[in-house]
Amino acid sequence: MRDYFGKRYRAAFFALLMTTTVFRLFYIQWVDLAPDEAYYYTWSRTLQWGYYDHPPMVGFLIRMFTTIAGEGEFGVRLGWVLIGALLTGVLYRMGAKMFGSESAGFYSALLMNLSLLGSTGSVIVTPDGPQGLFWALALFSVYKAAGGEARHWWYWAGVSLGLGLLSKYTMILLVPCVFLFLLSSEDGRKWLWRKEPYLALLLGLFIFSPVILWNAQHDWLSFRFQISHGLELKEAAGLITFREYWAGQAGVVTPLMLPVVIWAMARSGIRGFRQKKMNLLLLFWTSAPILLFFAVTSLRSKVEANWPALAYFSAVVALAGIVCQEWTGWKKVQKGFAWAAAGSALLVSFLAHIQPFYATLPIPAKIDPTSQLYGWRILGERIKDVARSLDAGKGIFLLTPQHQLVGEGMFYTQRKFAVYQWDAPQRINHLSTINAPPMGSQAIFFTEDGNELPVGLPALFDSCEKVETLVIQRNSSPVRTHPIWKCTGFKGLK
Repeated sequence: MRDYFGKRYRAAFFALLMTTTVFRLFYIQWVDLAPDEAYYYTWSRTLQWGYYDHPPMVGFLIRMFTTIAGEGEFGVRLGWVLIGALLTGVLYRMGAKMFGSESAGFYSALLMNLSLLGSTGSVIVTPDGPQGLFWALALFSVYKAAGGEARHWWYWAGVSLGLGLLSKYTMILLVPCVFLFLLSSEDGRKWLWRKEPYLALLLGLFIFSPVILWNAQHDWLSFRFQISHGLELKEAAGLITFREYWAGQAGVVTPLMLPVVIWAMARSGIRGFRQKKMNLLLLFWTSAPILLFFAVTSLRSKVEANWPALAYFSAVVALAGIVCQEWTGWKKVQKGFAWAAAGSALLVSFLAHIQPFYATLPIPAKIDPTSQLYGWRILGERIKDVARSLDAGKGIFLLTPQHQLVGEGMFYTQRKFAVYQWDAPQRINHLSTINAPPMGSQAIFFTEDGNELPVGLPALFDSCEKVETLVIQRNSSPVRTHPIWKCTGFKGLK
């Protein structure tokens, strides 16, 4: 009978995997690139071992998949669909292995795909996608290694750590989390006296070392930015940013699911310590401390909603495993709340995917987050129209003051023109004496919601003329404006 139900859950898992993957392969072609996605696309055109904001993995992946699948939205996002499929498989194996139950594996995979975090993270390009996959692979490797299956699993954990660090710096949180896990477990403490965990750490740092070297060569630019961005005390921080943090988590996980997930974190910790269960201790130490770390951080600085995302991979596995073990003993009220939480997560994810096409939720277009996925093709076509009014023989380049607009301009003009960012010396596309276009060139300057040219820019040209202010609308409501100028007779930079 157990084998019969195991086969049913395996079949359900493969159905889930196939359905979500096929849907996403079609979906990713239907919406414009969001500003951050377009910005990461610019990285893929200038590959290097570090960038102002993050390590390079996102740029490498976009370059690889656009080479394979073309430079449309499909090629840019294809890697994230595959990452989502692989993450679904890893979570399934984690749940099934840790709790000895195919049902726990299936529900681990299902819960992640129901969540807004997991579903949108498989179609929208961010560094969180590859980091989440390598985080889950690292946890699974640590579990198998600490459980005594084979010592080489430590080295796979090290490889996953290194690749995760190449994706996003917060992957470093794995190190203290695993240390606390080993320290809290009788079997785990034995590994603190063996070489394999430390060699795994060194292996991970070795894989990450090109990023360290790049930062050393660039005055520790990216490291300094992230420390300042996330950890320095901000004057406006405090209870306001603390409340914003929890509101953001409720938005990402959904309001009903958030307390359920927190309950699973706490439950795994309590049961793990009482029963000395390695699986629950690992899931606890790689979830609750991360959520609490960023909660404390939010008292000092604003924390973006996606920063604690790593906590939820362990949490959904813990939730699935514990619920599968305890479900028959639950009362109707508990079961009802569990179904309501799961249903609300599914509903939010469904609406989030529909909203870019049909404004189901009555959110004003200007503040609707999905408006970020709309209007960029229109902007690109208008820029090309303006370019046709210029003398192509003299050379044409694009200029904008925002790094995301650099990406949108580059992508939606199919890289027909060089694109530069104005007054951004830390960004890769900054207009400087090193990369300046030839004298006499013409520029199309565009921005978002601005009305004047930046100070100092008109002096670089013989003349600048405002062409229009393009208004992007959804359902007859303005989303944003894009003033466009054309400037002729570039004088060069001194």
